[in-house]
Amino acid sequence: MPLLANTVSSTMSGKAAVRRPLCDDIREPDIGTMLLFHYPTTWNHVFADHAISFRVLPISPLETQLTTKWMVHRDAVEGVDYDLKTLTEVWLATNDQDRRIVEENQFGIRSPAYEPGPYSAVHEGGTAQFVDWYCSMAEQRLGGDAMPLTRVA
Repeated sequence: MPLLANTVSSTMSGKAAVRRPLCDDIREPDIGTMLLFHYPTTWNHVFADHAISFRVLPISPLETQLTTKWMVHRDAVEGVDYDLKTLTEVWLATNDQDRRIVEENQFGIRSPAYEPGPYSAVHEGGTAQFVDWYCSMAEQRLGGDAMPLTRVA
């Protein structure tokens, strides 16, 4: 996936966070990002200088643990090849913003006035894919035939 013009990494400045490329074969820093999704719990961003992995783990009906890991070249040295604040500040801020959104959504969902509606085909494709996967797995495990799901957009 291409990044904005003059941007090579996920940093506040758009500049590389790590001086040493993620792997020795990378010669050009402007490669964009590769997104890897492993539903339902993990997604990753891979840039020329580092990679980030996110994992969400449900703890209870009202709690989820988010683990974020930053990966740099195995020989990169903190304080020499990268500054930890520069490397992590975009996603620490994004994770915090996302946490607040999820908490506010949960508050609304727990309201007696809440009525569920259809998922947005434009903004909630990942959620719809997860629900489809979950229902299919539940049907298989329960021994029933998976029924096609119809979705109102």
